Amino acid sequence: MPRRESDRRKPRRGFRSRSSQDLSSAPRAKSDPRSSRFVLYVEGARDRELLQCWARRVDGELGRCIEQSAVILGGRQPARAVADFRKRGGAEAGLSGLVVLDRDHHDEAPSPPEESGLDLFVWSLRHIESYVLVPAAIRRLLRLDADDRRIERFFEEHVAHSVHAKRVLGAGGSLSEMLGAELRASEIARAMRTDELHGDIHDLFREIGTRVGLPSRHPEVIVRPGASSPGRGRL
Repeated sequence: MPRRESDRRKPRRGFRSRSSQDLSSAPRAKSDPRSSRFVLYVEGARDRELLQCWARRVDGELGRCIEQSAVILGGRQPARAVADFRKRGGAEAGLSGLVVLDRDHHDEAPSPPEESGLDLFVWSLRHIESYVLVPAAIRRLLRLDADDRRIERFFEEHVAHSVHAKRVLGAGGSLSEMLGAELRASEIARAMRTDELHGDIHDLFREIGTRVGLPSRHPEVIVRPGASSPGRGRL
């Protein structure tokens, strides 16, 4: 007899407080030997998802590497990355690690971890979600009419004040409310094109690729006669 909808266990949301569950890596269905010697520490599950979405645009192998190597810290906690890296054996075990953090409201980046083999990467924008605030990608996602200029007007009014991505996206976000649709960062990321990825994203991917030994691949850019130089699609 099928279970009633009310009997089904509802998924839990939010960060689990038990330390044994905080540092969780993604499932490793087919582990790449190169990825097994590299650990990518990210703040949360959304960070991992966004990086995977972008990486698949650049290189499928890079996407698989991030899936296999990402470890969730449960917040902006570089000290936890250091502790976990040491627990795994660290540089002495032949490991290499990278801690990726949001800049948040801080003017200066935190001090690099004092741990051999473990380095720090801090986004230049406030949050990782800031990198999906690409009007063209949002327009494609929502299939807006060509003459609908609401997104452009929104950013013309807000960009000077450093848009807080977490406050404009998602349910109740000001941009979502204005457009009448819940804008999820991961869905926008999937709609983004390679030439719309911010330089910070490419810098991070190059660093990851170097550490795991992936061949360097640069996105092909085609400039048609009479067209202006392509940009990154950013504000």
